[in-house]
Amino acid sequence: MNAEKFFTEQDKERIRQAVVAAESKTAGEIIPMIVTSAARYTEIELLGLVAGLCAGILVEWFWSDPWGSPYFQLWPVIGALVGFLISRLPAVKRVLASRDRIGEAVHTLALASFTDKGLHHTRDHTGILILISLLEHRVEVLADRGINEKVSPGTWDEIVHSITAGIKSGHACDAYCKAIERCGDILATHFPRQTDDKDELPNRLVTK
Repeated sequence: MNAEKFFTEQDKERIRQAVVAAESKTAGEIIPMIVTSAARYTEIELLGLVAGLCAGILVEWFWSDPWGSPYFQLWPVIGALVGFLISRLPAVKRVLASRDRIGEAVHTLALASFTDKGLHHTRDHTGILILISLLEHRVEVLADRGINEKVSPGTWDEIVHSITAGIKSGHACDAYCKAIERCGDILATHFPRQTDDKDELPNRLVTK
């Protein structure tokens, strides 16, 4: 599943408009972001390669060629290649990666993206990142310290659950737009829009 193609162009425009509408009520900044995966999980690819290599060695050992054909020596190579390719499948990585490893990867990417997109540079430290990671089936909402000082951490669980439910039901865009609207309402309560407020960050959906 590719992040670039997950939403249609019409969906992306709806998401952009949802951000504009939400930010019209608040001094906060909202960045929606969707990624194909939060990490490559190279350790799983290495495990697949080694497992395939061992399987190939066993096949060659049990199915030895009495005539000494050089083609039978390819089994370890073939096994390693097949194991590596299988381990690259998103579904395989999702099954083999532990919950802690997935959680760490998504959170690390969220933190890096928060900084990379300049959310920590907003005037009142009122930036929010809403991240969807497709391979991991995870959603993370990350807010700057100005917001977290006034909003309880459990508030963002509601946003996460609504987006997750929307993706599962096939209404990802609707759920995303509603989550953005809800973030705007939360921000407006504590950080209403000021007369000198300006749009500090782009409103488009970030894909990676």
